[in-house]
Amino acid sequence: MAIHVLITGAAGNQAHFIWNALRRSCLDVRVVGCNYSPEGAGLYQFDAGYVVPGASDPQYLPQLLALCKRERIGLILVGNMAEMRVLARHRHQILAETGATVVTSPPEALQRMEDKWELTRYLGRAGFDFPRSALPSDRSAWEAFLAQIPFPYVVKDRLGAGSQGLGIARNRKQLDYLIETIPNPLVQEYLHPDDQEYTVGVFLEADSRPAASIVMKRQLGLGMTWRAETLPDSPFGEYCERVLAGSGCIGPCNVQLRLTERGPVIFEVNPRFSSTTSARAYYGYNEPEMCIRHFVLREAIRRPTIREVRFYRVIEDVFVSDEAFNRMRHTGAIENTQYDTF
Repeated sequence: MAIHVLITGAAGNQAHFIWNALRRSCLDVRVVGCNYSPEGAGLYQFDAGYVVPGASDPQYLPQLLALCKRERIGLILVGNMAEMRVLARHRHQILAETGATVVTSPPEALQRMEDKWELTRYLGRAGFDFPRSALPSDRSAWEAFLAQIPFPYVVKDRLGAGSQGLGIARNRKQLDYLIETIPNPLVQEYLHPDDQEYTVGVFLEADSRPAASIVMKRQLGLGMTWRAETLPDSPFGEYCERVLAGSGCIGPCNVQLRLTERGPVIFEVNPRFSSTTSARAYYGYNEPEMCIRHFVLREAIRRPTIREVRFYRVIEDVFVSDEAFNRMRHTGAIENTQYDTF
């Protein structure tokens, strides 16, 4: 019998990566997507698609509950953080009313990892290295930071994601401009060297116990991993598992770090699926399948054997017939076995 999985945010890259990983799974899965508008490729690629209100709309949760009941959803995989924040708060209600498990960390763990300033405090308390950082609003700490840490600086939105709200300041003029234009600015030291950046995936079971990890050395492009290679024997997997062991996070997590002269320095932790989710599945580390096995089938997660293969990302085109789009626009739902996606 097929396992029915809902992927939210079906217009985004994240949903597409999750779907591609599920296509590599040996499990029998029916994939349903939802999005706040009919303008989303995933709605037409998955087995079925639905238009639902945006995550901030009061009707979002009621319509999602109705969708889950109609489609007999057993697992919800979240495609963007705006929806994850809402679904994390209501995960117990969703499970009780529909039987669907939302793969998400609890709200307090999400907030701790999302807020890059709070993340530095968490890492420091746990004894792990992090970028030297300062909030411009804290005047005494800010002046001390400027006196001790040389340019360049990384200025980022402490609540931002996907390289949005991020800039490099190489002088005071650039620094002042970025602080004025980036919301919730956090200033951090620039970690050298540039060619030693790693993304580490860690899967945490329902009790927040790390069960598996994968290490990739990467290069960024368009706010996501553009090229990468796996490092099955890297010590960074075990290191990041130790970082997350006491975090309260659940499911897929991604740790971004650079290897500096003083050792590995973690600068970001994202408690969600990664832009490398589909690539990881090819390597043998299939996080959406792990979610099904652990949260639905109640199986223990076995550490996978990671393939050593290089990864290059290219842009894909998706074409949708007017017939399919008009049906989605007028009815808000579609069964894609009736239509072709080119």
